[in-house]
Amino acid sequence: MNQRPLSPGLVRRWTELGRELEFSQLELLRKQAEGWRNGLIGLTALITVLAALKGRDDLSKLPSPWQTVASSLLGTAFLLLVVGTLLAVRASFGKPGEETFIYGRSLRSWTLTEVGRVRRAIYLSVTAFALGMTLVAAAVGVSWTHTEDPATDLVKVATTTGDFCGQLVSYAPSNVTLLPTTGDTTKPLVLRTADVRKITPATAC
Repeated sequence: MNQRPLSPGLVRRWTELGRELEFSQLELLRKQAEGWRNGLIGLTALITVLAALKGRDDLSKLPSPWQTVASSLLGTAFLLLVVGTLLAVRASFGKPGEETFIYGRSLRSWTLTEVGRVRRAIYLSVTAFALGMTLVAAAVGVSWTHTEDPATDLVKVATTTGDFCGQLVSYAPSNVTLLPTTGDTTKPLVLRTADVRKITPATAC
């Protein structure tokens, strides 16, 4: 694409803007870091609240190995988001107690060094954010794909010898067969029909 040649006045103006940018780049980077900081703080708080309110119930539905996997993923994600937030805070406000320079040469040297630090902090903060959200998505995927479906036909059976709960397998004149949902879930529990006092539907055992 052909561009029209700039007039001497515009060239001079762009040169002046370039010189001004050298003095304002640190301030611009700090504002950018402040935006990341605010976003990370809000996101970390949201994930914390959701994990506190629903995480325990949802994770309890996972088989034992996957509970550990999902919990580890969420814990690592939370840690990464906290680290990303701290890096963004460092980039926004600088290092506490840092020396202030008033002489031109020293101030310029410090500014250039600080610009490099802020850029690295923003990059690491964004990286921590991306990794944290990836781990959150992985934990959600584990929860969705490995959550056990609740057992159907759950009943509570009151007998003369005690109360039992499980999935109703069969009901016959001579006995009632249940499949326990806890303990040895592969071994059916057979109860004498004569001992049964009451059978009621159940939502959980």
